[in-house]
Amino acid sequence: MRIYIDLFFLFNVIMDAIITISVAILLKRRTSIFRIVSSSILGGLSSLLIFTSLNKIVIEMFTILVMVFIAFGYKNMKYLLNNVFYMYLTSVLIGGIFYLFNLKVSDNVAISYLIMLIITIEVVTLYVKELKKMKNIYNNYYKVDIYFKDKEKIKLTGFVDTGNNLYDPYKKRPIILVSDKYYRDDDFVLVPYNTISDSGLLKCIKPDIIFIEGIGYKSNVLVAFSDKPILIDGVDVILHKDLMKG
Repeated sequence: MRIYIDLFFLFNVIMDAIITISVAILLKRRTSIFRIVSSSILGGLSSLLIFTSLNKIVIEMFTILVMVFIAFGYKNMKYLLNNVFYMYLTSVLIGGIFYLFNLKVSDNVAISYLIMLIITIEVVTLYVKELKKMKNIYNNYYKVDIYFKDKEKIKLTGFVDTGNNLYDPYKKRPIILVSDKYYRDDDFVLVPYNTISDSGLLKCIKPDIIFIEGIGYKSNVLVAFSDKPILIDGVDVILHKDLMKG
């Protein structure tokens, strides 16, 4: 059988790009064209290794892990494994669909076709089930840009927490909580807070402006840096519900 390596490589790069973009949209991950292209080229190169004697399963799992790291970076193990899971799930789904659309039924491979069809149906069912379960969670994810007084900008992933009712008691400005790994030693104001389990003073700074994707720019807001880890997958900032009004 004659194989066109260049077309095979290009096809796999395009497939990997579609898969990566699908995962980015599904999980609302921050990425860039450069990251997607780089990740996809790696996937295309790894596909050429099927013509060698190397272990195909090991190659595939290692390639997906590295592709995820290139495309979406690393924040923590849960974030990485979640990205790997959906990258693999989406690749099986899309790969199976492409395969099925290109089948030519014959008696010699009828059983193989049936097995592939059953597997694809199972994958689609699982995919839809997981998508419905995650819909409500990931609808509260937003891409957030925070602009500081010195014009520096940080890009974060935010989550709307209806339990965040923190306000500046002096000017009634809503407060967003940012992971302390982004801490800045700017001029700050101390804001008292009280919760069911804790109370104290929050160090807050006034950013120049923030931008929330799908909502717009907000200026009447304070940023507080939290020394407690944000235990939500891939999230760097807890948004205030009052900021979600357009």
